[in-house]
Amino acid sequence: MSKKLIYLLCWLMLLTGCHSPEQDSRRLQQTLQKEQLRAMALTDLLSNGLHGNSFDSIRLITQDEPSILFYVFDRNGMVYWSDNWLAGDEVFIHKYDAWYYQRFSNAHCVCRWTYTAPYNILTVIPIRYAYPFENKQLRNSYIAPFNGSNKNEINVIRKEQSAPVLSIEGSYLFSVVPVEKNTQTEVEQTRLAESFSYQALLTTDNPVVAKVPHIRFYFILELLLYVLVVLIGIIGLIRTRGFSNMRLGIKVFYVINTLILLASIYIFTVATLYTRQHYQEQQQQVLQRKTVYIQKALQDSYFWNISLSEKNTVGMNIDLRDLSITYETDIQVYDLAGNLIGSSTPALFDKGLISRHIAPEPFFSKQATLIRHEKIGDLEYLSSYTEFFNGNYVQIGYIAVPLFISSDEVSIEVENFLSRLLPPNLIVLLLSFIISFFVLRSLTQPLSALSDKMKHFQIGNQGNRLVYNNNDEIGELVARYNEMVDELERSSAKLATSEREGAWRTMARQIAHEINNPLTPMKLTIQQLRRTKQIGDERFNEYFEKSTNLLIEQIDNLSKIAQSFSQFAKMPEVVTAEVDIAQKLYSVITLFRNNSADIDIRYIGAVEGVHALADNEQISQVFNNLIKNALQAIGNKNNGNIIVMLKELENTVEISVSDNGCGIPDDIKDKVFSPNFTTKNTGMGLGLAISKNIVESSGGTIRFETSQKGTTFFVLLKKTITR
Repeated sequence: MSKKLIYLLCWLMLLTGCHSPEQDSRRLQQTLQKEQLRAMALTDLLSNGLHGNSFDSIRLITQDEPSILFYVFDRNGMVYWSDNWLAGDEVFIHKYDAWYYQRFSNAHCVCRWTYTAPYNILTVIPIRYAYPFENKQLRNSYIAPFNGSNKNEINVIRKEQSAPVLSIEGSYLFSVVPVEKNTQTEVEQTRLAESFSYQALLTTDNPVVAKVPHIRFYFILELLLYVLVVLIGIIGLIRTRGFSNMRLGIKVFYVINTLILLASIYIFTVATLYTRQHYQEQQQQVLQRKTVYIQKALQDSYFWNISLSEKNTVGMNIDLRDLSITYETDIQVYDLAGNLIGSSTPALFDKGLISRHIAPEPFFSKQATLIRHEKIGDLEYLSSYTEFFNGNYVQIGYIAVPLFISSDEVSIEVENFLSRLLPPNLIVLLLSFIISFFVLRSLTQPLSALSDKMKHFQIGNQGNRLVYNNNDEIGELVARYNEMVDELERSSAKLATSEREGAWRTMARQIAHEINNPLTPMKLTIQQLRRTKQIGDERFNEYFEKSTNLLIEQIDNLSKIAQSFSQFAKMPEVVTAEVDIAQKLYSVITLFRNNSADIDIRYIGAVEGVHALADNEQISQVFNNLIKNALQAIGNKNNGNIIVMLKELENTVEISVSDNGCGIPDDIKDKVFSPNFTTKNTGMGLGLAISKNIVESSGGTIRFETSQKGTTFFVLLKKTITR
């Protein structure tokens, strides 16, 4: 249980970011060993380069190694250094080829001496900053690639409960111990606060820079507009299940405005970067001009000096201070060996915040004037380096002019620019949304009207044509549509004429066929009657009686055929109105109950009071035909019965007529409602065709269900409510 508790506590410490000295020491140990191996390999390369007495080769080796520093000494002093941020002004030779700990003024380091005749090489691995005080810019944190907790510090004194860190040889270097309280000192309020370039570095108070008013309001408003458009676009994509399923107007709207938003974002990004770069370039130009002025002023002040030393530059700090006030910048002067001779802010060097050596790049390069980025803690600034000439233009030293470009000042410059750009851009965006909406609406409205016309298109309707007066692409489309409508009307008229002619041809053939069927037996009967009379057959009278009855029957059949076709041809137009369907249906059933076949007809439903849309005169004919067909389907079958049912549904009235006849065969189901089709020996097969025409013209439907046990016809009419 105790082990589990320990594991849990360790896990909680990792999650909360807590680091014990032991954890930091193990982490430092692992990283330090890797850095020591890498540093020794680089030192060997430096040793080989120094054999040729060339500093150019070692500059190439060390210029891209910010985490490892190199210092080269000969008998006269230091002749090469890879960086100048470490305040390592006083060093002493330790034993060679062994790593040891050394505390410099501004950093905890691990060092190693190597001898390559006639040079001594000091290799330094910085681990943690060690500034005498801390503020926003100066923080005593670990230096990359090392990391650890700021609650622990490095101490060379070995304690019983400390966490030691060993070198790669296994020797003790330092320990990691918790930070003691009240060990940090405050910044002295002296002339440090009067510095120009290093003011943020040397003061505990961080100046508050005024912000441009309303810039955040416009920025947030435009950002909300971007987010709103993106969210609406995402919701639209989800609802339509993809961009391809969106309506054309919405597609074009989102494409146009998305491109506008992307263009505005691009403009803002480029403008911001350009403003920052332009501001920095302006500051660099200002720094260059100040450097030239200071160079000229110092040349006039030290016109007769042939060198710079402590003896002839006693008052240089005062002179530099006066120049710094005039040009509002700090100034450092170095001799030809790269050592600091004078500064407008000597306390910066006295407190060990920066080395007294000049930066290696301007010292070892051949450029006359150089501007480079430098850094002290978290303070990044520009430094301009140039030569220090006397009156005869003989170089006697170097001049360094630092310039701190505040991120707040850059932000203000950017915000000043954006404050002029954001409001009109916001207005343009809103206008683009509004204008694109109405323009696309004017483009898509004719298309929607065209789609609606095509959806509700009916032959013979005068409103099929579409009016559009503009001569654009949509106007051409509308013109083609109107031409298509006209052509379709003409084709429809031709087709209707052709169909009518075909129908009448079919009807004529059917009439001829139906009339021709009884004419043949009639002709044979008359011929037989004539032959019987000629031979004087005694049975003539008997045969005459039978023949005349047969002729009368066939003539009646012809009359019925003519009457049926006449009725079908002269069937009046259906006029829908509110009809009491129950009363009409019950009246028809009452007439058919006294049928000659003695078939039982049962009725289920209301006797009256059920209203529907139908033709008041012709709806009874539908019921007559359905019940008559049911009687004929039963025929001579025993126990025949017919069930008529009336149901009131939600929006319709359903009338069903069921019989228990033999049903309708599958091969003729599709011909039941066709004119002139019948399975009976008598009739013209027009009853169901007429019934279907009456029902559908009234806005209803008619269908049937059949099996070997019988057939049921269903009629559905639109229901009406009488108030």
